[in-house]
Amino acid sequence: MMKVVTGALDSTLLSSNIGFTVVVGLSTCIAWYTVSAIQSWYRLRQFPGPLWASFSYLWGYFTMTTGRMHLCLAEEQEKYGKIMRIGPNELLVYDPQTLWQINNVRSNYGRGAWYGSIQFDPYGHSVLSEPDTARHDKRKAKLAAGYAGKGAVNLEAKVDSQLAILVNILKYKYLIKGKPHVVDFGRLIRYFQVDIVTLAGSGEPWGDLATETDQFDFISIADSFVPFLHCFMMIPILRDFFASKFFLKLAGPKHTDKRGMGRFLGIVKDIVARRFDDSGHDRHTQGDMLGEWINHGMTRRECELELAIQLPAGSETSTTAIRGIMLYLLSSPQVYQKLQDEITMGIREGRISSPIKNEEARRLPYLQAVINEGLRMVPPAITGFPKKVPAGGDTLCGMFVPEGTDIFVNLWSMLRNKEVFGHDAGVFRPERFLECSEQERSELVRSIDLAFGHGRWQCPGKTLAWLELNKIFVEILRTCDLQIANPQSPWQCRGYSSFLIDDFWVRLIEKA
Repeated sequence: MMKVVTGALDSTLLSSNIGFTVVVGLSTCIAWYTVSAIQSWYRLRQFPGPLWASFSYLWGYFTMTTGRMHLCLAEEQEKYGKIMRIGPNELLVYDPQTLWQINNVRSNYGRGAWYGSIQFDPYGHSVLSEPDTARHDKRKAKLAAGYAGKGAVNLEAKVDSQLAILVNILKYKYLIKGKPHVVDFGRLIRYFQVDIVTLAGSGEPWGDLATETDQFDFISIADSFVPFLHCFMMIPILRDFFASKFFLKLAGPKHTDKRGMGRFLGIVKDIVARRFDDSGHDRHTQGDMLGEWINHGMTRRECELELAIQLPAGSETSTTAIRGIMLYLLSSPQVYQKLQDEITMGIREGRISSPIKNEEARRLPYLQAVINEGLRMVPPAITGFPKKVPAGGDTLCGMFVPEGTDIFVNLWSMLRNKEVFGHDAGVFRPERFLECSEQERSELVRSIDLAFGHGRWQCPGKTLAWLELNKIFVEILRTCDLQIANPQSPWQCRGYSSFLIDDFWVRLIEKA
């Protein structure tokens, strides 16, 4: 009996000890979090913003999960002004002067830890994720010639080749008599963009456009992966875990995978391996970005890292721009007709070749106004890419910001800023670029140019993007007319750090 009583007492004491340990542990965690939250709040207490965002990263996370990030941030910034708090250590700005200040080539601002979340490979950084400024600048210098279309890289010819395929599909598949002249324009442009990027990057398109299929499941991977990626980016502890070498080695994509992002990395690895296994002469004379990178001394590993990030970074952004401009163009009959008239007159007077040349497009004032206005209404990105305030802090929007703070940009609000674009900044009106002086127009365009970054952080794919934008609307509109198929719901649009757009159906109409 005594042994039973003793055992029962020992069991009770053990349970009490475990319970006490759990209580102490939880109390310690709560106390630590409370102190940390108060410290974080106090550090940036002078900046307005949602109260919850001052103490927790969950505000940013849950806002991102809505798929309305652009609208939510615009509503909040309308209340709180040009600079607002969106996290314990994060501020959001939409002032162009601040962006020029942060991103200029002599700026001491560096990249924050956020960039680690766009590192797909545990063994190396691309130029997009590289946190070290000196290494970033050195790598970007090697990439510059290829992205600019220099050397043997003829970017304009590559764009023309894919535009020819796109136009042929419109003509000989969707405009044939007896066939329904309706196409998912958004999907078709995604195929077009995948082939443009792969052709320019490695010399051979994947063939998505010609077959109208997602050949290597890249698009389906992006659709499922992007919302998750953009949401966990907002919580540092999750961001650091999923971007850690431990996680990436354990569960990250591997080039040997048969599906998903790993399969994509395997395709990239094979492309680079074939180039480096070629004879020395052949590897340098392919007329693509990869060949130009090799010419500038990039290693096999560096080429793998850069080619792997090129398609995710360069496809959806340009695709968003094209779809956004087209939606607003089709929703504005007067604008549509003015652009059609400019194209028709240019062809008649011999100022527009077939296909249109980039220089010819740049001399069409209304086309340029439409493109800039469309970029303003639907920018390629919404937010993200924060820069870290350097040692000693800095003054932004008239307020002192402590060192180490991450500064995000709100591109959506910046490009609808009434102080810059006028009282009707929320309206699609290309004429704003034609009714002002040349100096005023230059300032408007300079602000829009921030959609591609600025200074040392400028998007390397800007040249290719503008080649596409300058050509695609002319080539499509000289082929056929278009009409929104479902005016009540023209597309499905979700906004995270960038846009995901689906079901943009249009009706094609034969030219009279």
